[in-house]
Amino acid sequence: MNTLPGRIERLLGTIERQRVGVLVHRAGVALLVVGFLLVGVALVGFDAIAASGRLLDLAAGQVAPQDIRAPFSTSYESVVMTSQARQLAMDSVRNVYDPPDPAIARHQVQLARQILDYIKEVRADEYASAEVLKADIRAISALSLTDEEVDILLGIAPERWLDVDDEIMAVLERVMRMEIRDDTLRSVKQNIPNLVSVTFREEEVSIITAVIEDLVQTNTFYNEERTRQARQAAADAVPPEVRSFIQDQIVVRGGMIVTESDMEALTQLGLLKPEDRRLQELTSAFLIVLLIMIIFWLYLTRFHGELTRDPMLLTLLGGIFLLVLFGARVAGPDRVVQPYLYPTATLGLLVTTLAGPQIAVMATLGMAMLFGIITGSSFPLMVMAGLGGVAGVMTLRNTERLNSYFVAGLVIAFVNVGVVLVFYLLGWPADPLGALSLIGAGWLNGILAAAASLAGLYLISGLFNVPTSLRLIELTQPNQPLLQRLLREAPGTYQHSLQVANLAELAAEQIGANATLTRVGALYHDVGKIAAPHFFIENQVDGINPHDGLDDPYKSAHIIIEHVTEGNRLARRYRLPARIRDFILEHHGTTQPMYFLKKAVEQAGGNADEVDISRFKYPGPRPRSRETAILMLADSCESAVRARRPTNKQEMADVVRYIIDLRLKEGQLDESRLSLSDLSLIQRVFSETLQGVFHPRIAYTQSVETQSSAQVPALIDPTVAPLSDAVRDGGQDSTQRPAGVAARSETSNP
Repeated sequence: MNTLPGRIERLLGTIERQRVGVLVHRAGVALLVVGFLLVGVALVGFDAIAASGRLLDLAAGQVAPQDIRAPFSTSYESVVMTSQARQLAMDSVRNVYDPPDPAIARHQVQLARQILDYIKEVRADEYASAEVLKADIRAISALSLTDEEVDILLGIAPERWLDVDDEIMAVLERVMRMEIRDDTLRSVKQNIPNLVSVTFREEEVSIITAVIEDLVQTNTFYNEERTRQARQAAADAVPPEVRSFIQDQIVVRGGMIVTESDMEALTQLGLLKPEDRRLQELTSAFLIVLLIMIIFWLYLTRFHGELTRDPMLLTLLGGIFLLVLFGARVAGPDRVVQPYLYPTATLGLLVTTLAGPQIAVMATLGMAMLFGIITGSSFPLMVMAGLGGVAGVMTLRNTERLNSYFVAGLVIAFVNVGVVLVFYLLGWPADPLGALSLIGAGWLNGILAAAASLAGLYLISGLFNVPTSLRLIELTQPNQPLLQRLLREAPGTYQHSLQVANLAELAAEQIGANATLTRVGALYHDVGKIAAPHFFIENQVDGINPHDGLDDPYKSAHIIIEHVTEGNRLARRYRLPARIRDFILEHHGTTQPMYFLKKAVEQAGGNADEVDISRFKYPGPRPRSRETAILMLADSCESAVRARRPTNKQEMADVVRYIIDLRLKEGQLDESRLSLSDLSLIQRVFSETLQGVFHPRIAYTQSVETQSSAQVPALIDPTVAPLSDAVRDGGQDSTQRPAGVAARSETSNP
């Protein structure tokens, strides 16, 4: 019974369920956000995270505990090996000395002459004793003769001494003409006996050698500046050492001592990243991902609030974003050409198809920034990913046409080539051959983006049952099993659905909504009528109405309302996407089948409080998107016009305007995001289209019109429930209706 306590209890139960639903929704969205943030940070900061498991404590001179392999292919200029090669070249350059100094030779020869003249005078002194003579010879400071050598010197005959004197001078001059360095002085002295003439006796040779050894001096000196210049020239002539590794090549074998060049290679391969930088890198990755998420979420809540209420689509979009980001990580910052081949624009094309170009542009710009960071803060790659992706999004217009994706791919390719040329003209890359390779990679990038987008759409459609453009095209085919059942078991409903689909599609195109999605949703919106087709007027023949036999407004209302829930059940059984099921659930919103409600009130003796109104209400929800709202209006308008048959264009427009205004007053369009300008366009499209479909007939006489009206029972089914609003509001006079909208017959069929 519809008592006050019962109403309060149902109201509180509804509020509690709504509160729980909101909390569950918020918790789910929070989990999605946290999961996206963690995975995004892990991908952007992968190098810092992976560094924790690498050989961070390995140092030169230690023994490698195991084979260390290159994680990817790379080439680099080895500073260590180049330095070693240049040092070797410098070490191979001998010291540079100045030419022999002739002044030193002259000085030593003159000194030798003075010493020999002095020895000659000492030897000629006949009156001095032998001890005095020896003392005089020892007094020569330039010589260091032994006592034995002094005795030999004094014992040489005078005529022989003259030969010894000449030989000393000759050999000394000869030796002093040679290049004598500090490091060769000893060897020069050791070679002096070999320069003495063989005509001299051994004792004489010893005296000649002893005197010359004391007089021979270094005459060639080291020139430090010239040596440095020679060694620098040798080092400069050594080209840089380039070291290359291919993926999985052993860099350091286990058990081998790690050298400086090995340490350099491990650092270049990212295997020895300094641990003290990991925290900073993870923090920067966290901040950039968080900032992008915040900006993207603010954009969604401001301009696309309905998406925040769709966890499934949010999850799918986030998964696609992370998958593309994972591919960017695999492309790697250490390659040269490969990052330019990676089609980041695939993200924009897929998001355009699933959620629209505005969201796709935001996702593309976010991906471009993260891609630039992942690839080593590469500004050219960031610009190419951003401009190419946005160009692809702007070009992809008709997502239901396959060739549109390849056109978008060509545009992306041209933009990529343009970006590479811009940076080449600015000086990067300096190598023309490298620029050509990047141009080729940028061109292939666009083609790969188109191909990857189509492949992604097929996978998404098959795995997640998402209404992509390809899936929608498939659902419109007449050979679809559910459409075949509708055609065979409820042919009138099938024809009605076709007309509503055409009407709704035209309106969606006019206001910029998803026309293809709207058409498909309209084709399937009444599939629930398959369960009881003859209880709906479009499938009734020969004027037989099963509701008359029931004579139970509760059962009749239940059958009518049940086509929504039954349609949802069939849609799930035939695996229709959730977005299509929304059309089934929302096309009546929370309206009421007023004819049966009025009949129930009549059976209760006119006491509305005795009627359980909750059993005369569609389960809803109200339309939550522009597309489902368009279907609600198209369904109601088409049914109303088909039932009333307006006699002129003005009456047609009045019926359409009345239904739209009524739905608006009922609050059925509050969550649809339809603007007043959208409703104005929809009203105009409906009036013009229905005018062409239902040709008004001229009312020849009043009696003919009345007779015709009696023969065509009005539809009190929810599809034209707005026209029964007078009953629900307590019996408004027909003058309150727009011109051409007559009061309903009390015997109208649902």
